[in-house]
Amino acid sequence: MEEWIRYRGKNYTFREINEIREILIAYRDRSRRFISQEICRRWGWRQPNGVLKDMICRGLLLQL
Repeated sequence: MEEWIRYRGKNYTFREINEIREILIAYRDRSRRFISQEICRRWGWRQPNGVLKDMICRGLLLQL
């Protein structure tokens, strides 16, 4: 699949970007923090101590 965007050394495919769009549509009335945490939960983005990588996800959302 063709790359769509590169952020912090990772290439994000159209499928991943489309999944983000679906989450944004499903939770359009929720906060940016909730949305970024939901993406982290679905993608398994956690720091070694178990905390969600929320700020990295928010940076990705801003990049889009």
